[in-house]
Amino acid sequence: MQEAKAAVTPDNTFDWDAYERSCPNYRRKNKKFNNGTVIYSDDPKTMELYELMIDSVENLKVPQSQQITKGKITSVTGRYAYVDIGWREPASLDLNKESAEYLDLFVEGNEIEIILKNVDLGKKVEVVEGSYTEVVKHLKYREIYENIGKPIAFSAYVKELIHGGYFLDISGVEVFMPGSLGGVNKLVNFESLLHKTIYVVPINYAKDKDYIVVSHRDYLQSLIPQALEDVNAGDGKSGFITGTTKFGVFCEFDQCLTGLIHKSDLDDDTKTLFDDRSLKPGDSIEFTVKEITKDDRIILTQKEFVPEIDPWEDIRERYQVPSQVQGTIRKKTKYGMFIELEPKVVGLLHISDIPDYIDLNTNKEGDTITVDLVKIDTDSKKITFKI
Repeated sequence: MQEAKAAVTPDNTFDWDAYERSCPNYRRKNKKFNNGTVIYSDDPKTMELYELMIDSVENLKVPQSQQITKGKITSVTGRYAYVDIGWREPASLDLNKESAEYLDLFVEGNEIEIILKNVDLGKKVEVVEGSYTEVVKHLKYREIYENIGKPIAFSAYVKELIHGGYFLDISGVEVFMPGSLGGVNKLVNFESLLHKTIYVVPINYAKDKDYIVVSHRDYLQSLIPQALEDVNAGDGKSGFITGTTKFGVFCEFDQCLTGLIHKSDLDDDTKTLFDDRSLKPGDSIEFTVKEITKDDRIILTQKEFVPEIDPWEDIRERYQVPSQVQGTIRKKTKYGMFIELEPKVVGLLHISDIPDYIDLNTNKEGDTITVDLVKIDTDSKKITFKI
């Protein structure tokens, strides 16, 4: 009989770590990867390449849906553009779903910013889909939202009229504008804005409806100061009636200005319609700017306009300083007398400049008086007299 072989018992005292450390082709390094210790080759070039690979994997950002990222277009083939976003696979963009105005951007080598719309890394063939149009829309929405309450205007297309207002499009972002905010005055024809491009200002966010509220009125009102500077008395204008009252007609013109034609300044034909109550909001009307008051009220007229000459414009050509002039006492006060040289040219003869030998009681309002003209201030429109 053959002798039975003795069972081989592993030598648990053998130091495997020491053995691996002594191996000329391997060494252990204390860098962890995937929860394990990585073994490196002792070849310097191999180690360098391996280090680069490990660093690139560790710095790899896993794409996620709704993530905004930058990338470079690597190729455009037919319907799709492919963008390198720093992942194992490029993101694909369906050009049929992109806005036509952006198609010229999809050229190999261009760097663009996209939003990842569909990311599925669990499939055998990973799915990473993106959109440039959607990121433009996303960023524009954020820009509009962040400017709520600020005097920032956006160009908007009025795409739909509904009960109570309009839906507008700002670079793909849908916003809402109440009908009451469609004009500087109450709109006469709500359909007049439909399918037009206008400027609007974001004023609020309707949380219950989840849309941004905008105003065309706020934009128009911001134009008023400059429009007032550009309009002058005597300018002929055309506009439309916004309303009537018992004392006249309100008219809108130059997009944002509103003025009043007093009934006494209506021409004969318009006066007849006014008396018959036949004038309606929206009716076209022509007129002339008669006056802009100090508080920026605009007075209009349909009568022949005779421009009012400001006597202060060339007053230094008509009166010399110093000189003796004749004027009319218009008012007497405890401070002295106000003397008028001509209509709208009035100066003060202060009591301290009147000699004691002159009896003020003998001078009455309406009397002519000879005085010395000693000062003309055209900026403040003041004249100073002495005797």
